[in-house]
Amino acid sequence: MKRFSLMLTAFCSTCLHLFLLLITLKSLWFGPNTTASPSGNQTDHLALLKFKESISNDPYGILFSWNSSTHFCDWHGITCSPMNQRVTELNLQGYHLHGLISPQVGNLSFLINLNLGNNSFYGRIPQELGRLLQLQQLSLINNSLTGKIPTNLTSCSDLKVLILYGNNLIGKIPNHIASLVKLQYLYVARNNLTGGLPPFIGNLSDLAELSVGYNNLEGDIPQEICRLKNLTKIGVGENKLYGVPRDCERLDSRGV
Repeated sequence: MKRFSLMLTAFCSTCLHLFLLLITLKSLWFGPNTTASPSGNQTDHLALLKFKESISNDPYGILFSWNSSTHFCDWHGITCSPMNQRVTELNLQGYHLHGLISPQVGNLSFLINLNLGNNSFYGRIPQELGRLLQLQQLSLINNSLTGKIPTNLTSCSDLKVLILYGNNLIGKIPNHIASLVKLQYLYVARNNLTGGLPPFIGNLSDLAELSVGYNNLEGDIPQEICRLKNLTKIGVGENKLYGVPRDCERLDSRGV
């Protein structure tokens, strides 16, 4: 009986070791549970990879560093918050990148600064950028973007700088921009915008510089602009807009 008890103990010990071995092998073969929802860091990582996929030409090889050998916070043009490793800045200005702006950029929910100026991006500005509720600066200057200015951008209530200068945008300046009460710099010059200069501009009390020149705007420059005490520069040239109101003669009016 004693011998049988010893054999049973040895058998159970062997079963336990086999069970633990199977668990270890399963972990090695299948990795962690993939059904869990992705963390914010994984969301940012995937959004950046989708952005890279939308680039068809990278003449300077700027995005070569965007690979699995380094953390995405160390990729070229990326700045992350040291607190939570979330992307706060995507700055790839001036590298002649050619491609579309991926809608997945709208998933970078901690983004403060998005600068894709002086490249060759084409297509429409993604409506998804309106999901970037912490965005303060958006510069898409000197690209080949088409379509209308997305009204969804007005959801970016912290926006201070909006630069869409030098594209092929059409349509009117959206009235919804009046809700961007923190806006300080609005540059939409050198596009194909039509309509008038809307009176709502007078609601942007923090506005310091306004550039709408070289479009197809027409009509009177609204008197409401004179309410903007912080406005020091206004560019309206090469449109069919009539002169700056007399009360606004303090402004530096230029053609840009």
